Amino acid sequence: MKKLTLCAGAACFAAGLALTLPTTALAQDDVAWPDYFTVVTPIVGTGNHSLAVAWTSEFSAQTSSRARVLPAPNGYARAEWLTTGEGDIVMFQTSDYFDQMDAIAGYATVQGGPADTRVIGMNLILPWGYMVPGNSDIESITDIGPGTRIAYSPSSSFLVTGIDALLAYNGLSHDDVELVEVGNYGANTRIVVEGRAEIAFTSPVSGPSFEAEAAPNGIRWLPLPPRDENPEAYDRLRKLHPGYVELETSAGVDSALGLAMDHVYQPNHMPADADADFVYNLIKWQDEHLADFVDDFTYADMMSIESLESFLEVGARQPFHEGLIRYLDEIGVWNDTYQARQDQLVALAQDRVALWQDTLAAAEEQGISVAPDNAEFRALWDQKKADAGVTMSYGEMVLALD
Repeated sequence: MKKLTLCAGAACFAAGLALTLPTTALAQDDVAWPDYFTVVTPIVGTGNHSLAVAWTSEFSAQTSSRARVLPAPNGYARAEWLTTGEGDIVMFQTSDYFDQMDAIAGYATVQGGPADTRVIGMNLILPWGYMVPGNSDIESITDIGPGTRIAYSPSSSFLVTGIDALLAYNGLSHDDVELVEVGNYGANTRIVVEGRAEIAFTSPVSGPSFEAEAAPNGIRWLPLPPRDENPEAYDRLRKLHPGYVELETSAGVDSALGLAMDHVYQPNHMPADADADFVYNLIKWQDEHLADFVDDFTYADMMSIESLESFLEVGARQPFHEGLIRYLDEIGVWNDTYQARQDQLVALAQDRVALWQDTLAAAEEQGISVAPDNAEFRALWDQKKADAGVTMSYGEMVLALD
């Protein structure tokens, strides 16, 4: 364990790829910024939304450009908004990215499926784990058993997968426990505090967790057991959680600090062919002006170049944008090892997008509706992957590159 210190169809997708907004040259630094751009985040109250407000407010104050923050209701909407051009910059944590490339659940739409997007900078590196009330009898994730009441939010795929991974560790299925369904991220935590559920998968960094810790009974977090304690169970969990890295928790509510938890990198993305000069200039501004907004949000320091280096050191699991690479190379961070991995990640992503586009074309030809709940389309997508020799999830394929 490491310690962390701290539209429809291809034509519509292509039309929304590049940032082509009107630009205004700034006399003070000769950068031709767009007149405005939109940063899509998770809902209000989440760390990523608060962080986006912090840096975009400072950016807009210092330049003639205006950055608008647009919260999306869930991860599926964030993906679609980037594809359709409603948003220019979107946060994709690694697990979201993997699920999108597999067209899991709500990503199985024309606009929300696999897309060639690239990392343009880091937001947060967040711990995720299993929270219980402070007075709970549950001491370990191995205490989860038949009849346990579990908070279950299908609003985002990573929340669903977090519960599925917990069940997989214990050799359980949905039918073995009581899933208490909620409609959003905040409710996912609140129902545990209210006693309607016994455990939830959530982050100790989020606002709802701080509220929960302040409740009369407080909260506790269940540490992730080391692999050598039960290798088979751990591997079942990791198979569903390939986008996470086990680290010691150093951020969030006091009750989580020092515990072993899964952590996920949460970078911002833009389409692969978004303007490289814009990406270069934006990451350079964020790096050079981090001190100007670092005190405006508790974890703003995670936007640092050091966080990007950490992502690279653990084996970056999402490809970087050429504008970001240009800046990292300029400041001496990029190297041949990172470039070799970048080449692999780009090839994997482009192959997956091509396979998805082929599947969409086949669905249109056969009159099959592209929808998450359409079993006929799901069967077509599975067959296309099988025909292409795809036998693993996208996350497993990325891990196999290591």
